[in-house]
Amino acid sequence: MDYQSTRGAIFADETEAILRGIAADGGLFVDPALGGRPFDWRRCLGLSALGMQSMILSYLLPGIPDMDALVKRAYAGKFETDELTPLVRVGEDYVLELFRGPTAAFKDVALSMLPQLVAAAKEKRGDGGETVVLTATSGDTGKAALEGFHDVPGTRIFVFFARADGHAGGAKRHGLRGARQL
Repeated sequence: MDYQSTRGAIFADETEAILRGIAADGGLFVDPALGGRPFDWRRCLGLSALGMQSMILSYLLPGIPDMDALVKRAYAGKFETDELTPLVRVGEDYVLELFRGPTAAFKDVALSMLPQLVAAAKEKRGDGGETVVLTATSGDTGKAALEGFHDVPGTRIFVFFARADGHAGGAKRHGLRGARQL
């Protein structure tokens, strides 16, 4: 299956789309036929959070094998609740709790799964080389990325963060320093 950039005529297969992330023209890779294939939303809504993740990702990335195992490796036992991001009633309103992941950042949801997809895409391509991820942060993105990639074979991650002279507060610096050593 080919994915097309949202900004033009750049195409990629699913492994290339996962590994590149962003197309050369700055667009996002999407399936041009998205919405044209059937999806059983009713069945999906009856599944556990991990079951929903697996079913949705299998639909979006049908060529990536063993999505159930990838989803379990990404999330099982790493979030405070099996719901991952529980919807909690507060008075007459509802609040989606996005802070239940390993670093208490909403980014944990994506940055727990992305490393598993990268590893699966590399394996499907037969790429045994090391993937090095470079990121910069002045907040919680770096710690969430470190946590997500720390135990994924074939990957290393380096996080650049603002110096202590004004851009990263003490709690953020402490959180990054306390992150797992790679």
